[in-house]
Amino acid sequence: MARVYFLFRSQKEKAALKVRLQDKGNNDKFFQFEGNTQIHTSKEFWDNTRKKIRGLSGNEKNEIKAINESIQPLEDFILRQYEKDSPEPEEKNWLKHVLKDYYSPKQKQKTYPEFLVDFIDYYLVDKKALNELKDMQRKRITTTKNKLIRLEKENSKRYKIKNIDRDFKADYIAFSELHKYSINTQSKEFDCIKTICRFAQRKGLEISNSLLDASFRIPKEKTPKIYLENFEIEKIKKVKLKHDYLENARDWLLISIYSGQRVSDFMRFTSDMIFEDENNRSFIVFEQVKTKHEMYLPLREEIKHVLKKRNGEFPRAVSDQKYNDYIKLVCKQAGLNNICEGKKRICVAPEGKKPTKYDYRDVLGEFEKWELITSHIGRRTFATVNYGNISTPDLMYFTGHTTEKQFLNYIVRPDYDKAKRAFDSFSKKGGNKPKKTPHLSVIKNASNQ
Repeated sequence: MARVYFLFRSQKEKAALKVRLQDKGNNDKFFQFEGNTQIHTSKEFWDNTRKKIRGLSGNEKNEIKAINESIQPLEDFILRQYEKDSPEPEEKNWLKHVLKDYYSPKQKQKTYPEFLVDFIDYYLVDKKALNELKDMQRKRITTTKNKLIRLEKENSKRYKIKNIDRDFKADYIAFSELHKYSINTQSKEFDCIKTICRFAQRKGLEISNSLLDASFRIPKEKTPKIYLENFEIEKIKKVKLKHDYLENARDWLLISIYSGQRVSDFMRFTSDMIFEDENNRSFIVFEQVKTKHEMYLPLREEIKHVLKKRNGEFPRAVSDQKYNDYIKLVCKQAGLNNICEGKKRICVAPEGKKPTKYDYRDVLGEFEKWELITSHIGRRTFATVNYGNISTPDLMYFTGHTTEKQFLNYIVRPDYDKAKRAFDSFSKKGGNKPKKTPHLSVIKNASNQ
């Protein structure tokens, strides 16, 4: 039967113990393996002190306890490995390798599932651990995952990451067309799927060569965008509303129009966020949810007017869904009923079937303008109306866009309007100085101290 011994074999006063495993072979001859541990002690302690029964000090008792707690698990580990490996007597380095594994255990390589739907869960966990996953991204990816589950169920097949190729693309488009998903929805989700597959490749999984092809994508289609003209804003301001919840929504809409912020930001505004500097300039100080940028937003007179009618307070917060519903009604009562091309969310469930959450789509068509109003209208109106009157870098600061390309996506003015503005700019450079007009400006060194 194999036995393990610990020995002090050094000529030094203090050193690491050696460990020896001894056993008897089939020929009844003893053989042994030997190696160095990382258990350090002194020769005096090992040979004498640890063997005493009485008269030990507290420090000596603690050292004996520590030595025993180091020896026992190592002895158990060596015996388990010996039973598992059954090394031959000639394998003189066997115990040295066992000790290396004990003191420097190999990290188990994380294994990832090969099927796309299963891998998405791991992707979300990893991205969250790296603090690279925002809540809105998680929701969108989860929506894509649920759509893939339905796709697999309808096609009676499962898609491995290495099989996300042109055949998968054809299946995905056919499924999306059947269920009336827009081209732009398909494009965004397909890009998301490709991003997840490239992440899987970095984790060591095989991917299709199609992912390396620039043409492996679903091109977006240009969709009409709407904004509010100044005369329409005046209509919204002046319309008589019978219900308090609509009055509340109208005030938030005006705050959105004059602040240019996302609904996730302006719906959090409170009077406590208002800061006035030494020059009596008022700002709303907050951190944008999406970008995490600290903002000093000028408190414009139009917003002050809303606060004044509420004794200095902002309107009460409502959910995004209710806000979207209410501002449609506000704009309807304000008479914004001219026909516009745009996308409206409608139910596509067959007649007589109870709609599910999968039965709503943004459908392109011609509708009365109030039907196309969403929470984004204020932000887009702010960017469009002020474009050309305020410098683009300043406008980008207010909207929180990091690139001019992203910002210009919010500008809805027709090309002819842009051309007229460019013409006027060139004319001003050629001679007459432009009249000074009041405008918003970024205060670089504002402080809320």
